[in-house]
Amino acid sequence: MLDVEGVHTYYGDSHVLHGVSLRVGAGEAVALLGRNGVGKTTLIRSIVGFTPARAGAVRLDDRDITRLPAHAIARRGVGLVPQGRRIFAPLSVTENLMLGAREARAVTAGGPTFTREAVWDIFPRLRERALQGGGTLSGGEQQMLAIGRALMTNARIILLDEPSEGLAPLIVREIGRVLVRLKEQGLSILLVEQNVPLALRVADRVYVMSKGQIVYHGAPGELDANEDVKRRFLGIA
Repeated sequence: MLDVEGVHTYYGDSHVLHGVSLRVGAGEAVALLGRNGVGKTTLIRSIVGFTPARAGAVRLDDRDITRLPAHAIARRGVGLVPQGRRIFAPLSVTENLMLGAREARAVTAGGPTFTREAVWDIFPRLRERALQGGGTLSGGEQQMLAIGRALMTNARIILLDEPSEGLAPLIVREIGRVLVRLKEQGLSILLVEQNVPLALRVADRVYVMSKGQIVYHGAPGELDANEDVKRRFLGIA
């Protein structure tokens, strides 16, 4: 499905990612954990084409997408829930969703497909607020809308960048429930998070990043039991 191999990414002369490699298999949920500033969002930007890698490769179904423009990568089946949600505040909930709408194509073969009704089913609260402006929603509702908009693209894989950021614990649990449901439906997920309990609940496999490199890879239970890695790289005593 998605393979990142030896990626090096720069901002100007600043070398941010140092040979990062990871893989998300079809129908798999993978979490990328790490503290602020270690390069997690930069990796997302490299995958989706916002900040292309200078070296290494990003492949989707064995096809090189490393230096394709962002719109071409999206058309290949990569969906993004960006950090900070970035919904269109003046537009209604329905209008925000329909901006992302794309008919299911061959790229979705083997995974779920999403219509507006399917998104309403996942997030009933959005149905209730269908005509409200996006800017009038709570932070949790805006995150639901951002996820729903990404699902409407009918992507093969969804990348979520810190979806729990700034949300109340009750909403974080709801987001976790939704991600588990999407994984069970066969959607491939790359979840970038600092919320370790959320990531361990959702993920089949976990990577930990520090200073632009992958420093740990294993099953959620293995990470949960590894006190040294959690203390050194995640700040969990």
